[in-house]
Amino acid sequence: MRFLLVLITLLSTSVLAQEKPLLTWYLTNWPPAFIVDGLRQGTGYADVIVDILEREMPEYRHERQLLPYPRILNYIERGNEGCYPTNIYDKKHDFGVTSVPIVLVSGHSIYIHKDNLEKFPYPRGVSLAALLNNSALTLGVRGDLEFGSTLSPILKSHRNEKHMITRSGQDLVDGLVKMLDRRRIDYFIEYNFVMKFVTDKIGLKMDDFIEIPIFENRDEYVRGAVECPNSPWGKEVIVKVNKILVNLRETAEFRELNEKWFVSSSNKLQYWPKYQELILDITQ
Repeated sequence: MRFLLVLITLLSTSVLAQEKPLLTWYLTNWPPAFIVDGLRQGTGYADVIVDILEREMPEYRHERQLLPYPRILNYIERGNEGCYPTNIYDKKHDFGVTSVPIVLVSGHSIYIHKDNLEKFPYPRGVSLAALLNNSALTLGVRGDLEFGSTLSPILKSHRNEKHMITRSGQDLVDGLVKMLDRRRIDYFIEYNFVMKFVTDKIGLKMDDFIEIPIFENRDEYVRGAVECPNSPWGKEVIVKVNKILVNLRETAEFRELNEKWFVSSSNKLQYWPKYQELILDITQ
């Protein structure tokens, strides 16, 4: 009799689970948004956002699919019933519908080793163009030179100069940080959240490096949001997501998420006022 009751309970639970609609979350291998392997697997900032939304949306069966980013965009464009948790809020696609913004990222910064501070007497900020005009300072940089609409043209105008070392390959950011640590380059450019992740990953101390704001992009911010297909299904999901996020974005849980990844010594004074203006004040 007891066995029969257990069996009925299991079957009922299975049927109820199958009756829930499926919500697929698209993940891609782009740390530290998604950390898909290693000791820190599942702890990226986008991983945590999916954790929160799955917890807050029990009316769905949730699954996660790891896909190349171009395929994710293709699936959303085709109207597949799945969502990407942190697409760029300000770069909306005609085929997608986005939630209210949930994360705020400052623009790229200059990083130097603390032992080279005498070469960079610019604690409050520096012009990238001015640095690149100084051939005594060596920049290490990703080979694609794609750093947004403001910085990329400045970098590309110095593409073939000897004091700009470009790097490509799988470990390009890791390699550049190691070069900076060994003083083989004087400075390099990156987002603060990427720098935090890479130094931790390769066993270096973030305190050994100094972040210097760049004048040319000091007012630039990137906002992340959930994106679903622009379909009746996608719009319904986004309405539900927005109701959740409008309340949760002000909680300690979300503030700690942004603090951990996106706040640093160079932006901490202006970050939270900007978070209020660019995140919390956007309610639909």
